[in-house]
Amino acid sequence: MKPDIQCLRCIMSTRLREIEQVSLERNEKLTLSKEIAAKIIEQFNWNIELTDFASEVFKYLVSRAPEVAEYYRNVKRTLNKRALENIELHERYIVQLNSYAKFMYLVKLSAIGNLLDYGVADHKPLDETITPTIVEKYDVAVDDSYELYKKLISGGVKITWLFDNAGEAPYDLLLINEIRKMGNTVYGLVKDEPGFQNDISIEDAEYLNLSFYLDELKTYGCNCSTIHLNHISNEARSILEKSNMIIAKGMSHFEYLSEVNLGKPVFFILIPKCEPVARKIREDSRGKIVVLFKQR
Repeated sequence: MKPDIQCLRCIMSTRLREIEQVSLERNEKLTLSKEIAAKIIEQFNWNIELTDFASEVFKYLVSRAPEVAEYYRNVKRTLNKRALENIELHERYIVQLNSYAKFMYLVKLSAIGNLLDYGVADHKPLDETITPTIVEKYDVAVDDSYELYKKLISGGVKITWLFDNAGEAPYDLLLINEIRKMGNTVYGLVKDEPGFQNDISIEDAEYLNLSFYLDELKTYGCNCSTIHLNHISNEARSILEKSNMIIAKGMSHFEYLSEVNLGKPVFFILIPKCEPVARKIREDSRGKIVVLFKQR
């Protein structure tokens, strides 16, 4: 995805906010902030691929201040713990639901988990408990969930699941479990250490015992915000190649994969949290659930 002018402010604000959060001496924070700001201003232009640029800037910041990775490690532990404590509430609720109603509820729950995003300047991460009432009443802007359901209900589909934020992944697992019960195979891809922002990394995956809920789990093999095809490992590429469907959570995956032809269908599940992404989907989609089908 090519950048909007708002993307410059978003990346700048997010990186500077991260520096503010870490345990560096006051003058070190100022020096590093000026360095990062200068780097962003110098390299930002209309021709960059946005997710690749964001990845490189974050990777550079972590190389200069490993404390940023530790800050996010603590954030992710808190988010995952909170989500795990809330899972039973939804497990009890879905017992009363059947077939597509249960599937749609779990899709919406998975999407609402996408609000646990610390990487968007104008977005405040969700700080309230996600209840069944919130899920049932949450606005949906684009709904291709029945199309997804029809493709999965007969089983036999091999899916690569692209995870996004920590704290979101535990809700994803409820949907993944339902998809596997239909007779489908689900492979998972997560970020390498130290991860990207508060996205789930392999360390978080081990904490959540993710591999128990998946047929196979791998990392990207690169410190990327999404599955940049020119950077990922052969292992990650193999996962993509043997699947015949992609389910991609979150904005970074949409920003990249909406413009890349993988030769197989992609279902995006996200809540747009900025105007540039919302405009690319539908003008009124910001802050609402989007389940969007892309044929190739």
